[in-house]
Amino acid sequence: MKDFLILYFILICFVILSKLNSFFINLAYIVLLIPLAFYDLKKLGFQNYGKGFMYGTGASLVYLPFIINGFSINHFLQIPQVFAEEVFFRGFGLSSFDKMNVHLSNVLISILFTIPHVIINPSILSVLVFFPSIVFGYLFIYTRSIVAPVIFHWLSNVFFQVFLYKLLSKMAILSM
Repeated sequence: MKDFLILYFILICFVILSKLNSFFINLAYIVLLIPLAFYDLKKLGFQNYGKGFMYGTGASLVYLPFIINGFSINHFLQIPQVFAEEVFFRGFGLSSFDKMNVHLSNVLISILFTIPHVIINPSILSVLVFFPSIVFGYLFIYTRSIVAPVIFHWLSNVFFQVFLYKLLSKMAILSM
């Protein structure tokens, strides 16, 4: 848990610094991927690929009616960012809090996941990131695979961009 909290603190510092100079967001992404170099890949969720794919895709079907017409090849460019976030927060974070109650650790990790989003984009939508993050966590907990939360996270982002952002823009709800 100590390693996660140290890296999280460094991540938050880089996210804050990225508001001054966009170079620092690149360092934040490096921090997100550090666990790949130093920790057991199985603990990070590099296992149960079939189960992860099945549950990640199955959970994402809820988005299909909303994104099918607006989906583009450019949405695939988000996968590396989503992968890095999921490795860090679900694979490394949830595994680091394994001594804690699973539900409490999922809520805590989801709060920690929300904070950088709010720093980068202070809006109500960034706060609402907390709720899909809970789902990402339970997908990881249930499948023990990084694949499930990566798929669901990615398609959650696509849903936001293709449908929800446009809907809320029309309703003028986006700014805090």
